[in-house]
Amino acid sequence: MLFMNICTWKPENNTEVVARRSGWSWPKESKVIFEFIDLQGCRYINVIDSDVYGLIATRAGWVDLVSHETFPVYPVGVSKDQFKMK
Repeated sequence: MLFMNICTWKPENNTEVVARRSGWSWPKESKVIFEFIDLQGCRYINVIDSDVYGLIATRAGWVDLVSHETFPVYPVGVSKDQFKMK
């Protein structure tokens, strides 16, 4: 299943977010479809292909620092033709 995560954090936590991200890697249960960083700051967006357990694993190390808005998504239009659902 595809999930979109919109992750935000307080500006005063930016240094900690950057430091933690540099040593973090995606759990093997989750395949990253895309990632974006908001150039205006303090927001990150990703779409992953994962089951619920993989989704939980992606968030586990961040809940103390980052707010997550997560919802299931499905590609439409050109994206649907390029992405093969399992």
